Amino acid sequence: MSEQGSQPNVTPAPQQPAADPNSLVSQIRPLGQPGQQRRRRRGGRGRGQGGDRQHVQPQQVPQADAAPDFEDAPEPAPQDMPPVHHDKIELPEAFAKLGLEPSILYALAEIHFKTPSEIQEKLIPVALEGRDVLGQARTGTGKTAAFGLPILQKIDPTQAFQALVLVPTRELAVQVEAEIARFAKHKPIRTLVVYGGQKIHGQIKMLGRNPHVIVGTPGRIMDLQERGMLPLDRNRFIVCDEVDRMFDIGFRDDIRKILSMCTAPHQTIFVSATINDDIERMVSKHMHDPVRVFTAKKDEQLTLPEAKQYYVGVNPWDKQRAIKMLIRQEKPTLAIIFCRTKRSVDKVAAGLEHDGIAASPIHGDLMQNKRERVMRGFRTGKIHVLVATDLASRGIDVHEVSHVINYDIPEDPEVYVHRVGRTARMGATGRAFTFVSHGQGQLQTNIENLINHLMEEYRIDGFVPSPEPSMRKGGHASHHTPPGSQPSYDDNQAPAPAPGTTPVPAPQEADPNEGFMPDGFGHVKLDAPTRPVTGRYYTKRRR
Repeated sequence: MSEQGSQPNVTPAPQQPAADPNSLVSQIRPLGQPGQQRRRRRGGRGRGQGGDRQHVQPQQVPQADAAPDFEDAPEPAPQDMPPVHHDKIELPEAFAKLGLEPSILYALAEIHFKTPSEIQEKLIPVALEGRDVLGQARTGTGKTAAFGLPILQKIDPTQAFQALVLVPTRELAVQVEAEIARFAKHKPIRTLVVYGGQKIHGQIKMLGRNPHVIVGTPGRIMDLQERGMLPLDRNRFIVCDEVDRMFDIGFRDDIRKILSMCTAPHQTIFVSATINDDIERMVSKHMHDPVRVFTAKKDEQLTLPEAKQYYVGVNPWDKQRAIKMLIRQEKPTLAIIFCRTKRSVDKVAAGLEHDGIAASPIHGDLMQNKRERVMRGFRTGKIHVLVATDLASRGIDVHEVSHVINYDIPEDPEVYVHRVGRTARMGATGRAFTFVSHGQGQLQTNIENLINHLMEEYRIDGFVPSPEPSMRKGGHASHHTPPGSQPSYDDNQAPAPAPGTTPVPAPQEADPNEGFMPDGFGHVKLDAPTRPVTGRYYTKRRR
């Protein structure tokens, strides 16, 4: 009998064996029953108890805007740790002598940590005692492990929101959180990174999982605290990483507020490559009898000796050509070029890409997903040259960086230290080059006095300096620039009159935009009287 007619003689479907109601198979209706396909086509889906599917109670989804109830939140359950074959792993004895427990030593052995650096050897035992610490060490010597390992050992896995790590940039926040997570591989400890540029609701949802360690930028930490999502009064460990850089980019007030809101008894650790008076004042206010751990003495070289440092004498108008020839001559594995402005970053990166060099820019104006994509390509080797600003330099922790090039010499010598610290990390070798133009010798001297090291001169093979451009676009001669100043290359600037002559005004050229509205839409009658309309002036459009 056809499907359209009556169905009194339809043979019933065979009886299905009983199944677990919670299994996925039990929730799938067997196809092939008479009328099953027909009911699906008629839109039986989603009709509740009378529909085609089984009735499922709607799942309660917590609202992201609602503050989690921290008082009634259950204690976080310890995570299942991956099995470790202890008999096959040789524990690093040098780290064991510092007082670290086996679970951390196993994680260090798996990532091939054998010998602690100087800052790790000095800071870890002091931090394990619970003392406040002010640590200074060269960039690239393992400061993250120096403060991260003792904190992980002292954290109570049954209590959430115990450690807060403040960093200046988004990239550095991601890097530090990833390092701490690797160290905590065999401990029931959860970590979370929060920073601007990402949707805050997703980060609020992750806070509901009660992480033990939170790494973030001061701005996003303050935002979460003001929304009532992040209880700062529970923290037992406060760390300020690269604190000098956070002061430089305007986080001084945020750091003060965050430290003042951490009312519970806590341990405070400051680490940085340089120590100045501002840091000392904050230490005296927010630390109790701190232990100062310095690894670089005043008469020692502040930068790493494994980083060979050179200067290249080059005119400003030859920099683009010099940077291309330098990269082709050095053949770096991974290189970072530092520029002073975002505009220079984009210009240099575009010029390198035009010449077939895999380069990409990174600065604060890029969207966060774009910055993460660029950094991912740089770490994997898809991008060989990274052109960056100083703000982005603090988050670049790639051990394979072989070359650092200062396209623009920094005016602050401490910035130079952090730039060069991107190479020769953790005992590796590297090379650093600095472009020095006429009138910038004093900047070079200031840097050499700070790092207690003289740069060697480097010459690019086949590079011949070109004369100063005497003709601008449009045939205008360039101005004479006084010694020590940078020449101006403004194409729209009028030439200076010859001495002893009366300047003659140049004939006015027709403006192609004359007669257009400011937004470029249509012509207007310039002789038409204007009239104010709600504070703005409008004119009649030409027909």
